[in-house]
Amino acid sequence: MKKLYVSQSLIDVESRKELLDQAGILCTIRNQRSAMLGGEVPFVEVFPELWVLQNDDWEQAQQLLQDWEEAKPLATTSWTCANCGEIHQKEFTTCWKCNQEKD
Repeated sequence: MKKLYVSQSLIDVESRKELLDQAGILCTIRNQRSAMLGGEVPFVEVFPELWVLQNDDWEQAQQLLQDWEEAKPLATTSWTCANCGEIHQKEFTTCWKCNQEKD
């Protein structure tokens, strides 16, 4: 068993675990409920950790996480008005604030 990832955010760790689960890589999260101990023990000792159960899977898991983190979104969900800087959802084609049309 090897440690693969550590974060202050349990959500970050759980997202990466889900990715590995989908790839069939057995893994577990340690310190999942340890955040409540903050202040009683050094905070870095209670950060959630993602561990790969089979050492042979560690390199593949590391590559999957690297590829996932480097991936760019396929489509944006918003746009920014070039005239006033207001942010709008992609469905809208005209700025509600200044009436500028989307480029």
